[in-house]
Amino acid sequence: MFESLTSSFTGAVKKLKSFDDANALKKAVAELKKSLLKADVHHKVVKELIKDVELDTKEAGIGQENFLKSIESNLTKILTVEGNQGFIYASKPPTTILMAGLQGSGKTT
Repeated sequence: MFESLTSSFTGAVKKLKSFDDANALKKAVAELKKSLLKADVHHKVVKELIKDVELDTKEAGIGQENFLKSIESNLTKILTVEGNQGFIYASKPPTTILMAGLQGSGKTT
């Protein structure tokens, strides 16, 4: 499943590689949305993430680097609990993350 998400994210980023304009951003965002929904991410989370990524990328300047930074910062924002210090990255990759929850609570996505 992660291979599919990775290839979809890569496809979305490549849409901005050749043309850094609003149309390319729209295509990249559509690809990102499609891949997240296909990975069974809740539609409200996808809607919020897509809206924020598109807005942040437009504000920072449409381009591959800004698009990637926006995805990273918005995913971190969504996954961080208020009052929590956020992710603690390992000094040497990879960083291990434990996802715990009941059946059907979305751990896979």
